[in-house]
Amino acid sequence: MKKATFLRKMLWLLLIPFLFTACEDNMDKHYEVPNWVPASIWDILEEKGNFSIFLQGTDLAGYKQMLEGKSLLTVMAPDDDAFRTYLTENDYSSITDMPKDELKKLIAYHLLYYSYNKENLINFRPEGNNTQITEEDQTLAEASAGLYYKHRTKSADAPSWETTQYGEKVMVYHYERYLPVFSYQYFKTKKIDATYNYEYFYPNSKWTGSDGFNVSNASVKEYGIPAQNGYIHTLSQVIKPLETINTELKNRPEYSTYYNLCNAYSVYPANKELTKDYAASYGVDTLYLHQHSAIPNIACEWPENATTTDFQKLTRWGLTAFAPSNTAFKKFFNDFWKQGGYESLEDVDKSALSTLMNQLVYNGSLIFPEEIKTISSEEGAIFNIDPEKVKDHIMCANGALYGMDEIQTPTIFQTVVGALYKYDYARSMMYALRGSGTLSSYISNSSKFTLLVPSTEQFENSAIYTSFSTQDLEEDGDGGRVPLGTTSKRNIMYIHSASISGENNTEFPMTGSKAIATQASWNFWFINNGRITSNKEFNLQLNPQYTGDPYRTFKKLDEGNNGTVYTFSGDEIFAIETEDLGRSIAICADKKYVYHRFSQLMKAAGLITTGTTSDGSETYLLSNILAFDSESGKYVTQRFIAFIPTNEAIEKAIQEGRIPGVTGASFDADGNLNGTFDKEVLTDYLNSYFLCAKNSVITTYPYIGSTMTTGNYTTLSNTNKTITYTDNGQSLSVQLPSKKKCNVVSQYHYFPFAFNDGCFHLIDDTF
Repeated sequence: MKKATFLRKMLWLLLIPFLFTACEDNMDKHYEVPNWVPASIWDILEEKGNFSIFLQGTDLAGYKQMLEGKSLLTVMAPDDDAFRTYLTENDYSSITDMPKDELKKLIAYHLLYYSYNKENLINFRPEGNNTQITEEDQTLAEASAGLYYKHRTKSADAPSWETTQYGEKVMVYHYERYLPVFSYQYFKTKKIDATYNYEYFYPNSKWTGSDGFNVSNASVKEYGIPAQNGYIHTLSQVIKPLETINTELKNRPEYSTYYNLCNAYSVYPANKELTKDYAASYGVDTLYLHQHSAIPNIACEWPENATTTDFQKLTRWGLTAFAPSNTAFKKFFNDFWKQGGYESLEDVDKSALSTLMNQLVYNGSLIFPEEIKTISSEEGAIFNIDPEKVKDHIMCANGALYGMDEIQTPTIFQTVVGALYKYDYARSMMYALRGSGTLSSYISNSSKFTLLVPSTEQFENSAIYTSFSTQDLEEDGDGGRVPLGTTSKRNIMYIHSASISGENNTEFPMTGSKAIATQASWNFWFINNGRITSNKEFNLQLNPQYTGDPYRTFKKLDEGNNGTVYTFSGDEIFAIETEDLGRSIAICADKKYVYHRFSQLMKAAGLITTGTTSDGSETYLLSNILAFDSESGKYVTQRFIAFIPTNEAIEKAIQEGRIPGVTGASFDADGNLNGTFDKEVLTDYLNSYFLCAKNSVITTYPYIGSTMTTGNYTTLSNTNKTITYTDNGQSLSVQLPSKKKCNVVSQYHYFPFAFNDGCFHLIDDTF
C-alpha cells in the first residue's frame, strides 16, 4: 500500500506543469507542497556541497526564498567547477565582483517557471497530458514531439529608455527570456543530426543529450532531482544569457548597416496590460514595446502578439535571421540597386528594402544549418544560403542569427518580378504587386512569365497616383485620394503579365504577328512587327472616328530566371476591356461600324432585346446568346465567338439573294435595312455565325496559334449545326458543310476583337 501511495504522489508531481496552464507570475500560490518530498531545492543543493557559488549568487541576486520553497521552479544548477570557469573567463575573481544587475540576469536565467522533470523537458507538451485525446490529436502530438523547446525563466533586462520614430523618449519593457532546452527528441523529430546542428551554434560545447537534453550551451550532469518545490538538473557549465537578434546585431559593428536598416522600421506601441501592472513601479505613465513594422520583429524577446498563455508560440516559434555584414550590403547594392538607377542605399525604396529583409528572416520553427535548403519564405522563396559560408552563427533569445559576408540574391529578386524591386523606374508597379496578393504565383519556377512595366507617369496619366511616402497606389475618391483596392491592383498585374506555358519563349518577337493571352481572363496582347497593343486599345479601331495608332513600342528591361521584363511607350497603362460586344452589336446605328450590316440583319431577325444592367438601367442585348440562369432566375449573356461578314460581303449577298429568310431587301442611304424577312429562317441562318458557351465549350478566343485548334465546332444554328474552323499557321478560315470557305480578313493580322463577353473576327464572305 505504501508503494502505491508513493507512485500516486510521484505521478501527481509529474503532472504539476500541466495542471497550472494559467502561466501567471504568482502561480506558486496554486501549489500545495506534498508532505512526502524531503527538502527544498535550496536545502538539496546546499546538502550536495558543490553548488556553493551558485547558491551564493542566488542569495545575492535575491532569489534565495524562491529556492527555499516560495515558488514552484525548475532549477538548472551549475556546480562550483562550472562557476569558477565562468568567473575566470569573464575576469571576475569572485561572484561578489559581478554587478548586481548582471548577476541577477545570470542567476535568473537558471530559474525556470514551473516544475519539469527529465521527461517533461525531452518532450514538453503545451496542451498537457490529456488522456482523452483523439487519434488525430495523437498523430499531431507525435509529429511535433520535442519541438516545444523553450521555457520561461526569471531573467529579464530592466526597462530601457529608447527614442521612437517620432523623436519621443519612451520606457521600453523587456519580457523575461525563454531558455532553449534541446532534447534528442527535438532533433529526431526534425530528422537532422543532433551533434552537427547543436555544435554549429555552440562550438565551445559538446552535445551530450543523446538520452536527454542540453540546456542552451550547457550539458546536464544529473537529471531531474526531485525537491519539495520542483526539480533540479545539475549542469557542467553556466548558462550564458541569450540576447535578442536585435541586441546581438547592435553589439557587432560589422552588421551596423543591417541593424540600422532594421531599426528604420522600429515602432513603439504602448501596452495596456504592462502599463497597468508595472508602469507605476517604474515611475512612468506608460510602458512600451520595441517592435518592427513591415519586417519580422527581431527586437522583442517574445513572438509578436504572444501572451503568457500562448504556449504554442512561446515554447516553439522563433526567428531565424540571415544577417549580411556591411561589406555584403555594399556589394549587393552595387550589383543590384545601383544597376537599377538608385544612387545610394538610403535612396532605395523602403518596400524593396523590406522585401529583401523579409527574405533574410524566417518566421517559424528555429532553422538549423541542415534544414536551410529545405525551407522557404512565406511567399515561397527558397533561402539560397550555404551554412558553411556563414561567418557567425549565434543562438538568440528570440531565435537564431546567421551572420554572412555575402548576400546570395534572394530568389524573389532572381525572378521576373525582381525587376520591380531593382529599378527605380518600376516602383509604382512594385506597389501594385505588393497589394495584389499575387506575389507567390510570380516567383514560382513551375511557370514562365512575360511582364510589362509601366512607369509612374503612365500610372498618373491613368488617374492612378503613386504615394512614395506610404509605398502605395491611390485613386480619386469622395473627399480626396484613397488607396487603390486589391482587385484593381491585381487587375493591373494581370493585364501587364502573361503566363507562358511549356518551353515557349518569353521574349516578344520583333517581326511578324503574335497574340498572347494575358493573365487577365479574356484579355490579350497583340504584337505586330515589334510593336504591342492590348485588346482594349485594339478595339478602338472599331470606332469610325478613331484616327490614332493602337500599337506601342516596347523595350527589354531585364530578365529573370522565369521570364522576361519589358517597358513600353504610350501615355497610359494598359487596362482590362470591360465593354460587352453583344451590347455593342445590339445598339449599333452608325453605318460606318464594321459590323453595322450584320447588326441590321440581327434586328431584322428579332434578335435584339432589352435588358437591365447591374445598376438597373436599360440596355440592349443579343437574345440568341442569352441563357436562363436557374440560380438567379434571370436570363444572362453567355460567352460567345462570332464570325461576322464584312459590310461589303453582306451587301453583295443581299443583292444576290443569298441570305436565307431575306427577300427584296436593300440598305438605304443611312444604312437601314428594308425588305421582307422570315424571322425564324433568318435567325437560324445568323446563328450559324455564332459559337456560344451555352452549347459549346469556349476556353479561349481564336487567333493564329491559339489553343482553339483546327476542328469542327457546334454553332447556335439548328440547320447548320457545325462549323469547320481552320488555323493553318498563316491564316484563319471558317466553313459550313458543303459551303464555300470564308476567310478571316487579314487587315487586322488575324487578331480577334476581344471584349468582356465575347469576340469576333471579320470574314470576307457570307455562308
